[in-house]
Amino acid sequence: MTYFIAGNTAVENARSLAQSALPNAPQEPYEEPRPPRTQALRARLGTALRATAERELKLADRLDPAPTCSAG
Repeated sequence: MTYFIAGNTAVENARSLAQSALPNAPQEPYEEPRPPRTQALRARLGTALRATAERELKLADRLDPAPTCSAG
């Protein structure tokens, strides 16, 4: 007769996982993931946003120039 004891399955799973993680165990070849295209897109988007912000600052200066203090 087999009795189910809670935790035996967890112990067996942990044991088999530990045995499969041994240093001499066969390993799947690891392929380095390719860098996502989002990096290039993010760089272009950042450049466009910086250029837009710079242009808006120039327009704001034309509309309301910063006061210049002149001694005299």
